[in-house]
Amino acid sequence: MADLGLNSHHQEQILSYMRFAKLQRVQRIKAVDNNFGDLKESRLVEDTFTVDEVSDMLDGLRAVVHGEVETELINMAHTNVLLLKQLFGQSEKWHLKLQADISELENSNTLTAMTPLSAT
Repeated sequence: MADLGLNSHHQEQILSYMRFAKLQRVQRIKAVDNNFGDLKESRLVEDTFTVDEVSDMLDGLRAVVHGEVETELINMAHTNVLLLKQLFGQSEKWHLKLQADISELENSNTLTAMTPLSAT
């Protein structure tokens, strides 16, 4: 595991969260794959399709995938807020005020450094 400059307990907590995120990601990708499979099974029953028919199928698939991805992105944001709420709640018990550097969330170097954690 990459050294994040945290103690071993906190690094393990991050690793645990990354495992959770990976499981969620795998499940979401399966759901998108299933959307494509459903389209193939339900709509691709003829040998020849018109341009309009193909366009309608793709529009329908796009709407389904868009809804799936949007729902999961919202869920991911809510999950992260819940995690932050837990951390802030624990810190408040010790009269600490944690502060996040939101600009670091878009730092490509920092994000790249997290890549090895995704493989776990």
